[in-house]
Amino acid sequence: MNKHRDDGKRRPTPVDRCGDLLARVCLAVAAAALLGIVAINGVNVIARYLFGSPFSWAEELMLFLMILSVFSGAIAVTWRNMHIRIDTFIDRAPPLVRQIALLIGSLVSIGAIVTIVVASVRIVMLLHALDQRSDALDAPAWVPQSFLTIGLAVIALLMAVRLVQALVHPTAPAGQGEAR
Repeated sequence: MNKHRDDGKRRPTPVDRCGDLLARVCLAVAAAALLGIVAINGVNVIARYLFGSPFSWAEELMLFLMILSVFSGAIAVTWRNMHIRIDTFIDRAPPLVRQIALLIGSLVSIGAIVTIVVASVRIVMLLHALDQRSDALDAPAWVPQSFLTIGLAVIALLMAVRLVQALVHPTAPAGQGEAR
């Protein structure tokens, strides 16, 4: 079976399809969280100005939903390789230098993210063990903290998958900033 189309682009592999599905699900989660923030804020404004009694937990829940939205969206951005970056020097470099720079940059990024994930896992476990609760919602504090941990872990995994794809298929960069 030929893995290349006539136009020279790679056919989507099962890994590509899984990544695309994950990106779509994460964007849906981010959108739902943002819609939840808008709804909570709207209802809270009505409660405050019409009834003089805002919800004490609204700010905290909106903050938790914002964290969920940011890290869910970041997963999709990572898979689609749509980060904001300045590639002026890398784009002008010879292909070998470009590949080496991208390889080093990916490895450094993955290493930094994994370091944060390891520290964050410890914090989540400690918050869970101590049954730390949020102030207004009285919700387990490890839940919103885990949004960061899970989000960054998935981002590191997706970066590693993209790196392997780039090493296996160096002429067909996977997901170079294409919106799906």
